[in-house]
Amino acid sequence: MDRILKGLDRVVAGLLAILMAAASLAILAQVFFRYVLNAPISWAEEFAVLLFAWIIFLGAAYVQRTDSHLSIDSLRRIAGPRLALALDLLRAGIIALSAIVIIWQGIALSLRTLPLLYPAMGVSRSLLYVSAPVCFAVGLVYLAADLMRRWRRPS
Repeated sequence: MDRILKGLDRVVAGLLAILMAAASLAILAQVFFRYVLNAPISWAEEFAVLLFAWIIFLGAAYVQRTDSHLSIDSLRRIAGPRLALALDLLRAGIIALSAIVIIWQGIALSLRTLPLLYPAMGVSRSLLYVSAPVCFAVGLVYLAADLMRRWRRPS
């Protein structure tokens, strides 16, 4: 299981690096072509917005791996171990339920927007909306792995 998670980590980290580099280059090229050559690139802004959606959702999944999302843990810190465990399970349940709803609705939205095209790129807008279900599914895998790790080694 650890080997699979390490492989997934490498894939996700690699994708994040590639997406960030591609979005940065597209924006840099757009600025250069628009202001230096006075010939803007028509697809660069659409491309960058598409990549930013993937970067945001994939990044959110990636920090789920280490449970690094911003949180307020004041109540958990003063609670006893049993209440802290119950709060952790409640939080994980809410995250999982939210992820399942987003996956379900994201797939439905992606299917509805399949025929809609980005005007300049000529590709389906579904590529934007499918980022949510794909990345939240990755986040669910990371959440499950974190829960299994905690179950094996309670802190």
